Amino acid sequence: MNDAGTGPEPPFHLRLEQDEVKVVKTALNLLSSDEDHEHPIRPLARKVLTALQAPVDDRDIVTVPLTPPQMKIAHTAVKLLFDDLRRDQADEREILRRVLDKFPDEHTMRAIQIP
Repeated sequence: MNDAGTGPEPPFHLRLEQDEVKVVKTALNLLSSDEDHEHPIRPLARKVLTALQAPVDDRDIVTVPLTPPQMKIAHTAVKLLFDDLRRDQADEREILRRVLDKFPDEHTMRAIQIP
């Protein structure tokens, strides 16, 4: 239950290991640096980047609470980077694949509207 005035809790919590945090940050920075992506993509990406700075828990996991639009931006960034990497970058591709597997299915992600 939430304290009064704090608003609802985000519906999705992305739990990442340290190596996964690094590649998600890279993916979001690449997405937000693209000049074609203006409002609202950049602010959403920045909010996710800020959330990725959360402290690790006792299992070395960072839990990132995401709203649906933030979740879509994070998923899109990770998917784009995954698709852009070459086969000789297998280690990074494997980390990105692990992150992609933590998101809901593609149909759910496509259904999320960004205001």
